[in-house]
Amino acid sequence: MKNEKPSVHCVKVSKLYDWVNKSTVIKLKEIIQLDQKKFDDVICCNFSVPSGELERTILWTTYGINQIGGSICINFKSGHGNILSVFVNGGKQAEINEGSSFSATFTHLESIEVQCNGENTPSCHGEFKIMFHYHPSDDYKINSTRDIKKTICYVCDCHGNPITCDSSCLITCKELTCSENRECVQVKDERGETILLHTVDFLVEGFICVQFINNKGEICSKYIFPFSEVETVLLCAPPDTEINSRVIDVNCRTHIIPSSSFYNNTNCIELVIMLSICQSIYSYNKVIIELMATLCQPRKITDLHSEVQENVPLQSLISPPII
Repeated sequence: MKNEKPSVHCVKVSKLYDWVNKSTVIKLKEIIQLDQKKFDDVICCNFSVPSGELERTILWTTYGINQIGGSICINFKSGHGNILSVFVNGGKQAEINEGSSFSATFTHLESIEVQCNGENTPSCHGEFKIMFHYHPSDDYKINSTRDIKKTICYVCDCHGNPITCDSSCLITCKELTCSENRECVQVKDERGETILLHTVDFLVEGFICVQFINNKGEICSKYIFPFSEVETVLLCAPPDTEINSRVIDVNCRTHIIPSSSFYNNTNCIELVIMLSICQSIYSYNKVIIELMATLCQPRKITDLHSEVQENVPLQSLISPPII
């Protein structure tokens, strides 16, 4: 190829004015309403318990139902002088004389038992009533903070799908100020010299997904929360310059605050989310520069096969005889 003399060429490139890395911490407080789906039921029956028995008599027990509670009433009608002991969840709650009754409300019920104590042989007779509330096992998710073993937090899209830092839709950063209206601020640099910078306000927004993990290690519930924050950064960004931001790293943490610490509402839990975002922010503008260069053209493609055939001796192309 024949060489040509260098000439002046104009090239449009991006001119970098300033570049900083900024860490942003966004704190969110969300109140989550717990599952309110529950069933009410009433059981009423008469009982007859033999006296002098070492074993207790079971009046009611739960099986396959979680988080059940209610009010019980045991009316001891007749017992010929015997005493009726009442046990709830394995612990003794009361001893009732003939003609008396026992009533109480429990937030958690597993079993109700009675025992007729006395030297008289006749049995103890009475009436048993229970009004309870329970959550069905199939639909039950979260009833209190005790049902949550841990939480998982990550940045996601609006549908809860996790996204990485390489994705362009991870977090949206949009400048709120016009390039002509950026306020000028005089600051001192590391060398102690006074420099002129510009105030840039931009909006950071996106979505966070929080998953609740139960004691079995299963995802029992998932919530998606939007977030937005207005941040301010000082840059050398004169009029007509553009601002670009790129997310470098994201870290999300969550903490659960029991409902007893606020509003005294047992049907809610407060979730505190702390999101740390590290961004690379720079200001730039398109400029045209002149440079001395020589235009060149691609050279002719060399046929490798033909070059090998021309350089390899003929004797090497002949296969050796087979012995």
